[in-house]
Amino acid sequence: MIYTFEGNKITEGNRTFIEIPFNVWDATGLKGNIPVKVTADNISFECKLVPKGNGRYFIPIKKAVAEKLNDIADVSFEPIDSLTRINHDSPYTKENPIRVIDSIEETELIAGFCGHGCVAMLAGVKLDDVLKVMGKEEGSWSKIMETLDYYGISYAPKMIYPKGKTFDMPKCCIAYFDGGFKLWFKGRYYGSNISGQPQITACLEIMTEGDKK
Repeated sequence: MIYTFEGNKITEGNRTFIEIPFNVWDATGLKGNIPVKVTADNISFECKLVPKGNGRYFIPIKKAVAEKLNDIADVSFEPIDSLTRINHDSPYTKENPIRVIDSIEETELIAGFCGHGCVAMLAGVKLDDVLKVMGKEEGSWSKIMETLDYYGISYAPKMIYPKGKTFDMPKCCIAYFDGGFKLWFKGRYYGSNISGQPQITACLEIMTEGDKK
C-alpha cells in the first residue's frame, strides 16, 4: 500500500529528515526499521524509516536530495521487503553471515567515514571493501543498516534513544554521539580514544556469538 502526505523538512545537525505525520505502526502494521520506497517532490529513493518511538517515524533525506525539495514536500512511501541499493547481490544472509562476531580487530575511525569503519570492524574486512559496498558518501543509519544486511550481520529490530541518560550498554553496538558513529564491544569503544561516559544520541545493538535475533 502507498501512503501519501505533505511533509515538513526537519534539520538535525547536518542531517535532514521528513517527519511522517501519522502513526506508522497503526497505518502499516509494521514496527522496527522499516524499508520503504519513497517519492518526494517527484524524486524517488529507497531508505529505512528512522523510528522515534511510539509509532513516530522520520524519513532520512540525503543532502543532494534535500537541496531539491520544497520546505513542504509532496511525499509518498511504500513499504518493501528489503532495500535493493546495497544488498541485492550479496553473497551473505542472516543465516550465513560473513563471520561470527566474537572479537574485533581494531581500526582507526576516520572522520566522515566513521560509520564505514564501524561496519568494517564488525565484518572483519578492510575499510576499502566497505567503501566499495557502502559508497564514499558520509554514512547514515540507513546506509549502515543496509551494509550490515549485505554482510549478513544481524542487529536489533529497534534502536535505543537514551536522550543523554545513562543506560546499560549492549555487549556490542554502534553508538552515535559527538557527531559521529562509534563501535562498542565488550566494555570499550574501538577505533576511538574515548574517556568518561559520552552523551549517546542513538544506539543500535549488534548481535554477536550466542545471541539470537
